[in-house]
Amino acid sequence: MSTVQPKERQRFPGIDPIALQHPYDRAALTALQKVPGFDIAVRKFLEILPERIAYIQNIAQSIRVSSRQCPRLYSLLQEACAIIDVPEPELYIAQMPMVNAYTSGHDHPYIVLHSGLVDLLSDDEVLAVIAHELGHIKAGHVLYKTMARSIGVLLSILGDMTLGLGRVVGRSLEIAFLEWDRKSEFTADRSAALVVQDADVMVSVMMKLAGGTLMQRDQMDTKEFLKQADLYEEIDINALDRLYRLLMVTSVSHPLTVVRARESVNWCESREYRAILDGNYPHVPGSAPRNGKSNGYGPHNEATDQAKTIFCPHCGREQANRRFCSLCGSSIY
Repeated sequence: MSTVQPKERQRFPGIDPIALQHPYDRAALTALQKVPGFDIAVRKFLEILPERIAYIQNIAQSIRVSSRQCPRLYSLLQEACAIIDVPEPELYIAQMPMVNAYTSGHDHPYIVLHSGLVDLLSDDEVLAVIAHELGHIKAGHVLYKTMARSIGVLLSILGDMTLGLGRVVGRSLEIAFLEWDRKSEFTADRSAALVVQDADVMVSVMMKLAGGTLMQRDQMDTKEFLKQADLYEEIDINALDRLYRLLMVTSVSHPLTVVRARESVNWCESREYRAILDGNYPHVPGSAPRNGKSNGYGPHNEATDQAKTIFCPHCGREQANRRFCSLCGSSIY
């Protein structure tokens, strides 16, 4: 992780998570929650969730970041939390060569960075990754993301309980979970872009995730990588090419890196993104708009009108899902 000169970034106190939610995420989440058996799967998962075991294992085998342990990383966490107004979760470094990071713990979220990622990326790029994971927390993704990672095991258990019927019914649920799992990454990428406030950093992160190495990390060109993104979009000349693209996507847990890079750049160039930078964004109930500006993008903002945040009557926490709380899993009526 290289050393860079700190720079002042804008902050967005009280920003509502709906300001970051990507339309793909919203549509996939709506489809997921309509799948028959979804409520049963959520309840059963919460019954068997081995979250405490995973947390204890993480404490035993990873390094917890703090003001006295890896303070540079801790300062990045603090900055990201302050910018998008997220309570500070625990942050860990795990000794893993794979360039990756993840968030777990739907009740008490924590972030884990792989050592390979910290070694490869610059400070700004690590900040983007931390902000990406914070985006999952802010958007209430953690419970469903954890379920998506173990949906196969969960459906096997449900199948045993229903003499195999659960496996048949569960196939559509598995497909919907994995589809939403991919689409939710676009929302988290928007969180990262809003924190780093530099589209080039977002492209650089995706480029290094695609093929970065220590030997040539300073010889990579983000403009060339965006040309790849444009080339990928052009590969749609016949039905067979479209089929190949579909097959590539359905087998992975994240959107393709060139697609994520292009989506991030497009959002950073959008009027919606500029409005947020100007302080014109929806606020969570009870928080004052910054600089006296309006609470939202206008009276007909689609995101604000269709998916306002609500309070779960069971855990009392705020989230955007309207049928099931994505934080505690309880039904909302």
